[in-house]
Amino acid sequence: TIYYSQKSLKAFSASLEADLHHRMRLARSIQKASALETHYQTKHPLHLMYKDVLDEVAEARSHFDLANVWSNLAPAGNIYRLNGLEQMRLAHCADLQAQLRDLAEERADILGRDRPLEDRCDDLLKALRKTKVGLALGKTQKDEEIGWDDDVLQTEGFPVLEEFLVGKVSVGWPVVVPLTPVGWSAWWTSQLIGGIVGFVQSIGPVLVVLSLWQGPTNYLRDPLSTWERLTLSNTFCESRALSDWCTVLMGVMFSFFVVVQLLNYAASELEDVYKFGRLAGCTSFWSVAGAYINMWCVLWNIVALPLSFWRMEHAVDVILGSWGLLFMFNLDDLSGVAGEILGSTDDQFQRCLCWNYALLSQCPVELKDVVNPQASSADDFWIFTLTDKAIRSTRSEEKANALTRVAASEQTPLLAKSGDRLPSMDSMRAAMRFSPTGYVYNLPSANTATAAALWRMIVYVLRLMQVLLPLFFFVVNKPCLPDIPLKK
Repeated sequence: TIYYSQKSLKAFSASLEADLHHRMRLARSIQKASALETHYQTKHPLHLMYKDVLDEVAEARSHFDLANVWSNLAPAGNIYRLNGLEQMRLAHCADLQAQLRDLAEERADILGRDRPLEDRCDDLLKALRKTKVGLALGKTQKDEEIGWDDDVLQTEGFPVLEEFLVGKVSVGWPVVVPLTPVGWSAWWTSQLIGGIVGFVQSIGPVLVVLSLWQGPTNYLRDPLSTWERLTLSNTFCESRALSDWCTVLMGVMFSFFVVVQLLNYAASELEDVYKFGRLAGCTSFWSVAGAYINMWCVLWNIVALPLSFWRMEHAVDVILGSWGLLFMFNLDDLSGVAGEILGSTDDQFQRCLCWNYALLSQCPVELKDVVNPQASSADDFWIFTLTDKAIRSTRSEEKANALTRVAASEQTPLLAKSGDRLPSMDSMRAAMRFSPTGYVYNLPSANTATAAALWRMIVYVLRLMQVLLPLFFFVVNKPCLPDIPLKK
């Protein structure tokens, strides 16, 4: 009691000190703003502005922003990865909830055999929220000097299993769906938006190319006649009107900028495919389909770019046409239309993906590994002991660790020889399990390597196109009409 009272007093004192410090900084800021407003005409305000910058830099250095950590580990969010993450999470929920029902049926002697199965499962969930989680982290000498022990560091509840056991799901071929009204509504909305966006990105660029292919301004349809008029006199046509020259030059500039935008997108996808492959493994339909839909959309946009620019009559049409092409392949991004509809952002997706990966790394594959064999009621049904690597199994006499749903595989590199540094996330190889007897997915998977190879090829193509396509558009353009003398 004395220990916790002292701890509470220290926490209150620290909170009071932080509040007082914040109020003093606010007063100083008001004084600075007043000084800037009063002496702006008589004194140069840059010295005050410089001091504000120094204060802000000092505050930024002392602030630890986890959002930057998640953005370095997780990829940018889109509707396909969001649906893939939800599909993967629901698959783990379905297996763990099925195991919970089996345990409630198997231990009906202590939970009440005459009670309904759902009531027994609810009792186990209530006990899960109240159970104590012990730590066996291999205390160092510094920990012993401070006086830390397992009793002091014990926590109440195990959020890892609560995340996957609380929201009930239903298994229906070929998907798993949530049963709660809020969960069902969110799941159905994301699936519907994902299907619409996937259809538009798959069919839209193809329809654009087909609609322009038979047009009179498609100079790729008859390459021989186009080749015959590739002369200097036709390229630098003196009889071309000023509006036509403005359209041509605007097309040259925007063909370069659009290709650069596509190149940046492809380069970011090449990096993100590795990030997502390490954290989610591309183990769901949405994850696999989304990567190839984006590739398909980028390639068809490259073909549609000159065809759409050739038919433009005015320079402003080039601007509107380029925005239309960029809008189509940005439809799936959570920073765009899809995110506004679903109410999700990149930061939220990256945080959820990292949280899900971290929870699965401490989640046992079999619930029997955290069940007390000598339990006499629901109150002492669970036993959790976290080690420095995973969670301890109650079925092992040697105090071995239980098999977790995400664990380092044998392909992970060994510790570095210098400094005994742990391998980075870039070199991490993990194995994901959805059930005790199911398939083991290696992270990153072979599909990740295939998608990365295709994105790398697209990056090389776009690097070449950002130079050749503007030149090609400038040379191959509207034919030069000869000057016709006016009749009297």
